[in-house]
Amino acid sequence: MKKIHYIALLFVGLLFSNCDTNDDDFYKTIYVEGGNNIVRIETQSSYNVGDYLYVKADLARYIPEPGQTQTALLDIYKTTGNASQFVFSYVIERKINATDWQVVTVSDSQLDVVAGAAQNGAYVYAICNYNSTDEYYRYNVGFPLLTAGNYRLTFGYNSSSTNSVEMVSLSAPKDLIVNINAAVSNLDNNGYYYFTVN
Repeated sequence: MKKIHYIALLFVGLLFSNCDTNDDDFYKTIYVEGGNNIVRIETQSSYNVGDYLYVKADLARYIPEPGQTQTALLDIYKTTGNASQFVFSYVIERKINATDWQVVTVSDSQLDVVAGAAQNGAYVYAICNYNSTDEYYRYNVGFPLLTAGNYRLTFGYNSSSTNSVEMVSLSAPKDLIVNINAAVSNLDNNGYYYFTVN
C-alpha cells in the first residue's frame, strides 16, 4: 500500500514540475515602451452640449526599439504575425455629487467614428485598424457630450499606469502579442483629463 502512495506522490510531483506558471511565456507577450502622443485627447478650450470629445491614435508600423539605435526599428506588424488591429480602452465619467463619479455610456451608433472602430459599454473599447497604404494603425472616434456637467477621462480602466495607455495587438493565437505602453499628454498625476460641458 505504501508503494502506491509513493508512486502517486511521484506522479503528482512530476505533473506540477511541468506546469508553466509564467503567463508571458504562455501568451507570448512582448512589452514595448512607446513614444509620446501615439494616443491623444483632442482638447478644446470649452465644450458645449452636443459637442464631441475625440480620442485619436496614430501608431506607426515601425517604431524605435528600446535600447537600440534610432535606425533599428521594430516592425510591429511583422512581429505580431500581421495583426490588423491594436486595441486600448478608456472611460468617461460624469461627476454626480461632491465625491462620486458615474460612467457615461452611449450606444455605439452615437459615436462619431472617423477611423478605426469602437464599442461602448462600461468603457470605450478602442480598435485601431491597420492601413497598409500609409502603414499606420489609426483610431479617431468622437464621444458625444449630451449633458452639461463636470467630466473626466482615464485610460486606467484596463491598465495599472496612470499617465499612459496600454495598446495591445489582436494577434492570432500562434503569434506574438505586442503590448505598447504609450505616454499620453493632458493627464494629471492621477491619470485623469478633467473637462466641463456647458
